[in-house]
Amino acid sequence: MMPDDRAFFETPSLPPAPLSKPAAPPAPMPPAMLRTIAAAMVPAAPPEAEAPLPASVVRQAAPRPAPVKRDKFIGFARDEQSANLLHETLGSYVPNTNIVHVVDFRTSLTILAAMASPEIVLIDLSGEEQPINAVLEVADVVEPGTIVLAIGESQNVNFYRTVTKGMGVREYLPKPLARGAVEEHFLPIIANQTASDQPQRGGRLVVVAGTRGGVGATTISTNLAWYISSELHRHTLLIDGELHTGTVALNLDIQPNTALATALEAPERVDQLFIERSTLDAGDRLHVLAGIEELGRDIAYQPEAAVNFIQTLRARYNFALADAGARLEPFARDLLYNAQQRIIVMDPSTISIRNLERLLGLPGGASQNPRVLIVLNRAGAPGGLSQAYMEQTMGMRFDAVIPDLPRIVPRASQLGQPAASLRGAFRAAIAQLAGAIGAGNGLPAGG
Repeated sequence: MMPDDRAFFETPSLPPAPLSKPAAPPAPMPPAMLRTIAAAMVPAAPPEAEAPLPASVVRQAAPRPAPVKRDKFIGFARDEQSANLLHETLGSYVPNTNIVHVVDFRTSLTILAAMASPEIVLIDLSGEEQPINAVLEVADVVEPGTIVLAIGESQNVNFYRTVTKGMGVREYLPKPLARGAVEEHFLPIIANQTASDQPQRGGRLVVVAGTRGGVGATTISTNLAWYISSELHRHTLLIDGELHTGTVALNLDIQPNTALATALEAPERVDQLFIERSTLDAGDRLHVLAGIEELGRDIAYQPEAAVNFIQTLRARYNFALADAGARLEPFARDLLYNAQQRIIVMDPSTISIRNLERLLGLPGGASQNPRVLIVLNRAGAPGGLSQAYMEQTMGMRFDAVIPDLPRIVPRASQLGQPAASLRGAFRAAIAQLAGAIGAGNGLPAGG
């Protein structure tokens, strides 16, 4: 309290009154003094409080900039071969057509730094002496939340774990790229598939069908299974989907049995032990389920029996390949529906082109790759259509082309030996097909 304010609260001292007389009442305070005291008792406004400025001088907040719409995807590849494969595999899942640019790593960084980062960026680390440092440079030019996919030359497992577990790269694939690997690892991320859309855990079921009888579906499925098991060292099961007239066992020179028909008629009996006892050994990692039932015997089974059978097989093998043939019996149709990947084999004929459209129209399950692989067998056979004419008529390109080899392939089948064991064009085409379904890198093992 200030010294001057004391005068407002202290009453002036009066001389004591005589004892014989009562003390006189104090004199009333002047009105001016009362007003001064009242004003002093009102709490003062905080010093930071200021009177509002007139509306004409109030500063308006700057409007927030509208969020920039991000593109879905952009990709970069150092070589045209990788760019073409990525374009063909991913083209239908991204809105723009020019999805992959053929540039080196440094140019791709410059492009990314000058634009708003798309939701997904695919980068090629090829040509960088320090790919780990290159990944750090990518992190500096993309916005937070961007999904980064990478391809490169390194095939080291430790490198893969480092960039995917601790450096923010969602997925990495080594080069040369294989279509099956891109579809399995990149496509679910780009297509934004949920867990229910993606294939169930376990081996892949690949089903081979022919556009007509005799086009070579059995030959290709048999050699493909042999190549994956023997050359790529994957545990493989080969199934003959034609229960009455199949020739898978004959091509491998093994004796068929009735286990497959039993599994379909009594699905409650199918378990891992049943599969192990029923399969026929055709190699260290190749097992076969094939039967040749009486022509007059009908196999009584329900579609759910095939589903239970397939799920049991996928839990046991890396790859299960099935020959659906061309007749498409009920079991063969169920195999096609439940497959993760379909392969259609054609020969250079007009009827193959006609039946291809019908086969492509067959429905498939939720876990099936929507892109069917098309194989031209016996290309260049006398009297056959040319490959260029067929591709133009179909409006699509073949994923593998096998030349006409009238001496090599039939002779190998008659001897019960896989033709893919011999070096040459047939083996190279089978290796390419194995890469397309995700079993290898598409390069022939051993030549």
